[in-house]
Amino acid sequence: MTEIYKLSENVYRVISWEYRKLRESLMTKYGLLDMAFDGEPELIYAGDEDKASFVRGYTLDFALKPYLDGGFEIRLGLDPADRLFGLGDVTRKHVQHRGTSVYMQQADYTAYGPTPYLMSSRGWAVLLNCTYAHTIDMGETNPDELYIHSKRGVLDLVVICGESMREALYLQGKITGRPTMFPKPFYGLTVVHNEQATDRSVIEDALHYKEMDIPVDTFGLEPTWMETNYDETLEKKWNRQRFNFWEWQGEDAYYFNFVEALNNMGYNLSLWMCCSYDLFWKEENDMTPGAEGPADDVSGRIIQDAHLMEGYRMDKITKREEPWFKHLEKFVDNGADSFKLDGAWQVIPFPDRVWANRYTDDEIRNMHPVVYARQMKEGFENYTGRRSMIYTAGAFLGIQKYAATWAGDTGGSLDVLVSLMNYGLSGHSNTSFDMYARDKAAIHAGFLAPWSQHQNWSTWDYPWCFSSPGLTESYRWYSKLRSSLFPYIYTNAHTASETSYPVLRPLCLVYPETSAYDGVKNEYMLGDAFLVSAWKNDIILPEEDEWYDYFTGKKYDGPRQFVNNPTGVAGGGLFVKAGSIVVMQDWAHSLRNYRPDKLYIHVYPGKDTAFTLYEDDCYTDGYEKGEFAATKIELKDNVLTVYPREGTFTSYRGRNFRSPTGDDSMPAPVDFEVVWHHEDGTTVSEMIPAAAYAEGPAPVEMK
Repeated sequence: MTEIYKLSENVYRVISWEYRKLRESLMTKYGLLDMAFDGEPELIYAGDEDKASFVRGYTLDFALKPYLDGGFEIRLGLDPADRLFGLGDVTRKHVQHRGTSVYMQQADYTAYGPTPYLMSSRGWAVLLNCTYAHTIDMGETNPDELYIHSKRGVLDLVVICGESMREALYLQGKITGRPTMFPKPFYGLTVVHNEQATDRSVIEDALHYKEMDIPVDTFGLEPTWMETNYDETLEKKWNRQRFNFWEWQGEDAYYFNFVEALNNMGYNLSLWMCCSYDLFWKEENDMTPGAEGPADDVSGRIIQDAHLMEGYRMDKITKREEPWFKHLEKFVDNGADSFKLDGAWQVIPFPDRVWANRYTDDEIRNMHPVVYARQMKEGFENYTGRRSMIYTAGAFLGIQKYAATWAGDTGGSLDVLVSLMNYGLSGHSNTSFDMYARDKAAIHAGFLAPWSQHQNWSTWDYPWCFSSPGLTESYRWYSKLRSSLFPYIYTNAHTASETSYPVLRPLCLVYPETSAYDGVKNEYMLGDAFLVSAWKNDIILPEEDEWYDYFTGKKYDGPRQFVNNPTGVAGGGLFVKAGSIVVMQDWAHSLRNYRPDKLYIHVYPGKDTAFTLYEDDCYTDGYEKGEFAATKIELKDNVLTVYPREGTFTSYRGRNFRSPTGDDSMPAPVDFEVVWHHEDGTTVSEMIPAAAYAEGPAPVEMK
C-alpha cells in the first residue's frame, strides 16, 4: 500500500508498506519531525502502484518496493544535471556525492552524524524518515539512479521540489527544525582544560588568559571533574580532591566557590558529560504515562519473594520515573552554564539492549544523539528559563534545533572541514572541531568556524606553553578577531535560525550553478562576506565576485587561482567579498556581560548591498516570539545609509543568571564608526552618532 500526502505546494510525503502493522518511525512518534508542515496534510493518492511522480519544472520518478516483513528499497532516476549534496557527517571524502555510496549508521570516528537528507543542485531533495541503518547509492552502481535500501523499517520519504538548494534547505527546516540560537558566550571561544585541572588551576588559567589579552568565554572541564571518572549514573558528584565545595552549603553550593569566581571574571563553565541512561522511558512516559503497563497481580502468591516480583533488568542505572536531566540540576545550581556530550556511549552500539522494554538498538542507535540533546536542552531551559548551551559529538536528523556539534575525537584537519560543509548542506549550522593549537592553520580554521573550541584533553596546549615562534601571537590575534566579529557572526546565526541557510557555506551552496566548486574542500564562506581558505594554500576566488584580502587590503578580481602563503599571524587565507558590510565591535576579554558603546561598520565597496544588524537579549527564547531589534544598513551608489533601529527586547537578568550589571533595559543605540576600505589597501573612517539615525535615515558618502 502506498499513500502520498501533499504537505504544501511543493512538499510531499510518500509512505509505503506491505504489512500495515509495521510501526511508524520513532522520529515522528516522538515529535522530532514535524510532518504537519503548513497544516493538515492532504491525501492525494492511496493505492498499490509502485511509482509516483512529482512535477515542478522537472519530473522525479520513484520505483518503490516495500518488503513483507519490514524494510524497503527506492529507486529514483537521476538527470545528468543532478549534483548531490547533504548527508551530514557520514563521509569526509567529498562534498558532492554523486557516483558514491554511503552506509547510514552512527559510528565512532567514521560517521558521527549520518543525516538522511540529500538534495540536488536542481533544487529537489529527499528526506528519509528511517532510523534503521540503510544504504544510499547515488549513482555508484547505476550512474542514472539513486538507490536507497533498508532491511528494517517502513518507507517514509519526504520529497521536496524546490527551485534551488537554498529553498530546499528552507523547506527541509520546516520539518526537521531550524538551527537554534545559543547564548552570547557560545559565539566566542570555548577552552576545555586538560584532565589535570583543579579549581585553583582553572582560576589561575583564566587569569593567565586575561593577563595575556586573549579573549575566552567558556571554560570546560574534562570527566575528571567527577568523583568517579566517566560516571554515567545519577549518583555523580564533584571530585572534591580537585574541586572543593563546602559540605555545609549543600549540593547546590555556588557562592564562595570557584564557579562564582569564574563568573565574576566574566566566564562561563562547561561540564563534560557521558550517558548510557535509557532516555526512552521519558519519551514513552511523556506520550503515555505509565507506559510500561500494570504490574503482575501477585496477591494470591503464597510466598512473597522479591526475586519473583518482576523481571530482572540488566540496566542498573536507569530510574524509569526520573528524567535524565533531573540529577544535573544541582550542577546548574553550582554554576554550570553548558554541557559537553561526549561520544562515550553515544556513538557506539549496544547490540543486546532493549530500550524502554520496547525497541532494539538497531532502531535507536542513529536517533539516540537527538533524543539526548533534546532532553538536555529542554531540561536546562525548563529549569533555568534561559537558553541552553549544549554541544555533542553525535548527530542525526533534527540535531540543529537542540545542540551544536563538534567533529568528535578527530582533531582538526581538512577532512573535518568537509564534515562541517556536509552538515551545513544538511541544515545544521552550529558546527566546529577540536582546534589543534600547535598549528597556525588549525588556529585559523578553528577561530573562523561557526563556533570555536580549543580542547586540551591531557595535553598542555595553553598559549603560554607554546614554543613555536609567533604561535602565541597568532592565537591572540585570532581570538581578538573572533571577539570583534560577534555582531557579524550573531547576525548570520540568526539568519540560519530563520532560514536554515548555514553560517559556514560551501562554495557549491553559494554558487550552485558552477560545478567547478563541487570539489573545493578547503574554502568556504563564513556568513555573507568572508571567504576562508584553510589547511591548503591553493586559492580559488570565484569569478562571480571581486575580493579584498583581509590581511593586506589588496583587491582581486575573480576568477583567480593562486597559491596563498600566509605570513605573520595568518594561518590561512581570509578574503572579503566586494560589496560587503561587516559590523564589528572592540574585542573584550569575554562576551558574557559586554555591551559595547560603539560599533564599526566596515564597508568593502564593489556592489550595492545591505546588511541588517540583529540584536536580542542573547539569553532567552524571546527572539522566537519576535523580541529583537534590527538596524538596516544599506550601501547604494557608494552612499552608506543607516536606518533607525526597529523592534524591542528586554535584557535578561533572570533566575540562575548571575550578572554584576543588573540592568534589564534594551541597550541604547550606539555610535557607528564607518570604515571605508579602498582598493589600494588604505582605509578612511568617519562617525555616525546614534542621534543621527535615531529619527530617520543617516546617509554618508564614501570617503
